[in-house]
Amino acid sequence: MAKGIIIVGAGTMGQSIGRLFGQHGWTVQAVDPTEAAREAFLTAVPGSTACAALEGAGQADLALECVPEDLALKRRVLAALEGAVPGGAPILSNTSGLRLEEMTADMARPERAVITHFFNPGDVIPAVEVVAAEDAPEGLCAEVMTLLRGLERRPVRLNNATPGFVANRIQHAIMRECLHLVDQGVASPAEIDEIVQWSVGVRMALSGPFRQRDLNGLGTHLSIAEYLYPDLCDRHDPSPSLTALVERGHLGKRSGKGFYDWPEEGDGAAAEAALRRVIALARDSVD
Repeated sequence: MAKGIIIVGAGTMGQSIGRLFGQHGWTVQAVDPTEAAREAFLTAVPGSTACAALEGAGQADLALECVPEDLALKRRVLAALEGAVPGGAPILSNTSGLRLEEMTADMARPERAVITHFFNPGDVIPAVEVVAAEDAPEGLCAEVMTLLRGLERRPVRLNNATPGFVANRIQHAIMRECLHLVDQGVASPAEIDEIVQWSVGVRMALSGPFRQRDLNGLGTHLSIAEYLYPDLCDRHDPSPSLTALVERGHLGKRSGKGFYDWPEEGDGAAAEAALRRVIALARDSVD
């Protein structure tokens, strides 16, 4: 008999994670108060069901919250999910960086909660960052890691759940420097994209930063670091360029304009296909 999962939050990430479970034989139920989100989920995840409230979802073997990054909302959802799955089952959270201890404050058994930070699209990007409570039941995190590997993901358990985890800290550090270069008039967003995509980007797709530095030479890296670090951006507030775009309602693809203009009909399918090819090449290089 197929196992079932309840996913609370039927947005972009909920849909892609739902597709992932559905592709591996799970029955998928979505919970979302917004009718448009439920309809989009049913289209994106063939064979799934959706309801407006958790009470209508019944019971499942596993539960995952995928609601917006609102601490109070996540607290309510995680607490409510305790009654939707068996007592020993893990309850998963797809937060991008909130602290587990804060999100589980209203749970009767907070040690059951495990962060599984998928990356968009969840059914394409292999990596998943995993964080378990310090007092998690023995074997719970190992169970989650095994489950994720069964979904053909590449989970990594973090020893210290620092804010933003690993990927978002690195991504935001990179973007802080990119935005600084734009603010300083060094290059335009499109020019920076061209440089990064065809230098750092293609290299990082085939090797991580530490492996790449080993290949390049640590002596060279140290020499550059000694004169470059003092000049790197270290501001502690968002870039003026980014702030101005958001204040004007230019939110990227979802609004039709961001750093670029986005037509209504995007190239999502082509971009996903290209991403899958890059991932296949990266797997071939390390497996």
